[in-house]
Amino acid sequence: HDLRTPLTRLRLAVEMLPEKTAPPLVERMRRDIEEMSAQIGQAVELGGTLGAGERQQEDVAKLVSQVVGNRPRVLWRPLGRCMHTVNAQALRRILGNLIENALRYSLAPVEVRLDCRHETPSLQVLDRGPGIPAAEREAVFRPFYRLERSRNRSTGGSGLGLAVARQLAVANAMEIELSDRVGGGLVARIILPPARAGDDTASIY
Repeated sequence: HDLRTPLTRLRLAVEMLPEKTAPPLVERMRRDIEEMSAQIGQAVELGGTLGAGERQQEDVAKLVSQVVGNRPRVLWRPLGRCMHTVNAQALRRILGNLIENALRYSLAPVEVRLDCRHETPSLQVLDRGPGIPAAEREAVFRPFYRLERSRNRSTGGSGLGLAVARQLAVANAMEIELSDRVGGGLVARIILPPARAGDDTASIY
């Protein structure tokens, strides 16, 4: 709240600028204010409710279908059930963030795959974007970190999507790995927690 109050004053000041003020300057100031407001909101969220949650038996394939929904340019073909013990809310958020990140930096379709053949099922989000250099694949999980060549203001990203995904994953016994995609692009892999007694992951996929 303390930070949003001066931003509100800045918005008012911009709207009260003389009419002769250069329109490009005014528009740039408005964009900067909105970007600051968005980053404040996401930073508060990052430090708030991103901890561990209750894990229950869920159909991971169904969760993926819910996250993908009717998003354009996302390729996902469910093949059957994949029962596993996970924090469903955390997994939805992590997967959603990775998909949004892939769509933001790739004009080509983004593919989502589920491997449910092992005790630790995994999800992959594959894009055809510029990728991430190996030396920076850990740094991109830091809040507000941007890659100079692909993470910039024109993309609309705030630099928090991957940080939120990593924090949720760690808190809920999941892992996220980034790697090169054959033919160009990035593969973001979510490794789910180890299977518990009663998880049915081997016979469906």
